[in-house]
Amino acid sequence: MARRRSLLSDETKMHFARLQGAGDRAQPGDYGQLTSREAGNMVKYAIQAAQQALAGQTPDPSRIQ
Repeated sequence: MARRRSLLSDETKMHFARLQGAGDRAQPGDYGQLTSREAGNMVKYAIQAAQQALAGQTPDPSRIQ
């Protein structure tokens, strides 16, 4: 079965991991060392950043919880 292509680049995922404090355990292409909570927080951040971008705002890490 074919794999789906990622919508986010590894660079973007690493940026989100660093913002969440998990950048030391994440490696480009391999996020297996992250906990489910950390991975979920990265997804939450990505969704909120996309929503802010669609609203015409610059994503602000301090506003994303």
